[in-house]
Amino acid sequence: MYSTEGIVLAVQRRSDTTSLIHVYTREFGRIVYMVYGGRGSSKKKKGGVNMNILTPMSWLDIEGRELSGDNIHLLCSAQLHYVSNNIQSDVKRQCLAMFMSEALYKTLKHPLSDERVFYYLCDRIVELDSSDSVEHISDAFVCGLSELLGYGGEPMEEFHSLRSAALLSMFSTT
Repeated sequence: MYSTEGIVLAVQRRSDTTSLIHVYTREFGRIVYMVYGGRGSSKKKKGGVNMNILTPMSWLDIEGRELSGDNIHLLCSAQLHYVSNNIQSDVKRQCLAMFMSEALYKTLKHPLSDERVFYYLCDRIVELDSSDSVEHISDAFVCGLSELLGYGGEPMEEFHSLRSAALLSMFSTT
């Protein structure tokens, strides 16, 4: 049994009683968790896992257990580490969270831990939730993630300088 923090990338229903949850964790990188519990409203919480909190880009505190002979872990319990105020109630933010989680699901394939990537994702979740304007969040997210994964250079620096200038112009009082 172990405890870690993780960010939900995808939820796949296997049957009426099980789901596979793809999570990027701080200590282990990408892990696939098996969750037992039904889809019906009377079965939302089984075994310490509330299925309603397993949404794209949810930042969780997780207790898990490695299953023998497989790369799938058992999700014993999960609680929200960061409670979002705006993501679940704003359609634009929900769409951006789904975009971000899908990009991560397709990009982060190996179970290698990188705390820089994990904390970058945590910062993006907080930014998505608390930012007044969400127009440029997807562009900044992809560029920042690309830079962390080793794809960068002058175009990234140029984008960041243009983004900084745009942000300054938004907050200027002239």
